[in-house]
Amino acid sequence: MPNTSRELWRVVEPYHQVAYRSPEATAAYTTLGLTTPPHQYFANRLAVMGPVGTTTASAVLFGFNPTYVATAVPEIWKIAEPQRICDARRDAAVACLGRIVPGIETLPLTVELAHIARDLVLRLDYAGSPIGAACFDQAYPDSPDAGLWHSCTVLREHRGDSHWRATAAHGIDPVECHILHAADGAMPEDLLQRVSGWDDVAWADAKHRLARRGIIAINEDRLVLTDDGRTTKRAIEAATDSHADRAIEAVGAARVLELRERMRPTITRIMDANVIGAWKMREALWRDE
Repeated sequence: MPNTSRELWRVVEPYHQVAYRSPEATAAYTTLGLTTPPHQYFANRLAVMGPVGTTTASAVLFGFNPTYVATAVPEIWKIAEPQRICDARRDAAVACLGRIVPGIETLPLTVELAHIARDLVLRLDYAGSPIGAACFDQAYPDSPDAGLWHSCTVLREHRGDSHWRATAAHGIDPVECHILHAADGAMPEDLLQRVSGWDDVAWADAKHRLARRGIIAINEDRLVLTDDGRTTKRAIEAATDSHADRAIEAVGAARVLELRERMRPTITRIMDANVIGAWKMREALWRDE
């Protein structure tokens, strides 16, 4: 049986990403005065929460070095108001999707998929999901293409919140989570350190903590999950998956898998358009040939 929550994630993640790394998104943020990658990234993720401070931003994003977050937050709110950023990212996502799939706004399929996705977000439990809840509280767009993107973004952020909650519950801190990810072979260690902003000392200390706890082994500078590490990783992923289970059960697993299946051609086009940044390195997760 397919893991329905995981299969759903495989389409909502790249669909959500078009509002960050696409040419349309970069142009929209630059027009607002947000010209650096940290400004654009943190504005994209946090604007739905309003003008939050560095501590709140670091807490809800979990995996970033607070010092790195402070290079953008709260300065970004002096450059552009949060609601203007939210409006710009929605419009950029719609423009990008319209370029990738011409006529997407009038396709009957878009209307059908937007309806399924909307049913899902209406049934999610938002307790303990700050970014997911803040995304949900944004006004639901009138057009089905914007509505589908909006729902995918809510689903993505809800899952992200669930993942960080599960990570913390299993004793993994904001630096260690990236080490665990690298040891699993998901993404390169140097890339994860660079994008999360942790310095060499904090990174090395995290590796040694996990090694002392028997979660990873360091073999000739290569990180490897131990049996305990694999157990921890599986438990975190299972807890992440389970948080959406009640919504999936209410909507019906068959309808959710239909959403995933019928979105596959668009996800392939998103992959071909190369607009998802570092996620491109994990293309096999999102693309079905």
